Amino acid sequence: MRRLIAVLVLGLLALAACEVEEDPDEEPEDDQDEEVEAPEDEDDEADEDDEADEDDEADEADEADEDEEYDLGAQPDDAEVTFLSPEDGDTVESPVEMEFEVENVELAEVNGVDVGEGHLHLLVDIGCVEDGGVVPGPSDDAEDDGYYHLSDGSDEFELDLEPGDYELCVQIGDGAHQTYGGTDTVEVTVE
Repeated sequence: MRRLIAVLVLGLLALAACEVEEDPDEEPEDDQDEEVEAPEDEDDEADEDDEADEDDEADEADEADEDEEYDLGAQPDDAEVTFLSPEDGDTVESPVEMEFEVENVELAEVNGVDVGEGHLHLLVDIGCVEDGGVVPGPSDDAEDDGYYHLSDGSDEFELDLEPGDYELCVQIGDGAHQTYGGTDTVEVTVE
């Protein structure tokens, strides 16, 4: 079956190579002088295609194994994050400087998903994402919607906010931005 597919692919490639796009500004060329080279050995090319297909399948199997090995439920049940500053009810100036503390989880730069590691997300005026939910982003659009990622594993963040009242939520996420563990929320007024 693979040999048949390889032969069909080679036939399509040969047909595609024979197509000539004509440019209205160019004068037509005499097609009789052109030589079309046939592949040296179709069996060799088919074997190479088979090997490439097998490599792709092996890579996909490895990725599937990695996905199957990770389970969000394996993350620490007692992982917690809290605001050290600002405190609930504080009046602050922009840029708002925030500091967080985590327990029972190690903050790390986003680089895959590892049990016991995570990074923080700050959500502004949108509440917290449900446990196990995915925090949108990181992207400019997500930030415009109030989702900020501390993907570098930091426990400090600075954010420019216009004057007004804000609800800030901080929560832990894994490398795939799925939330887990405890969250903390504070309300602040920016002057």
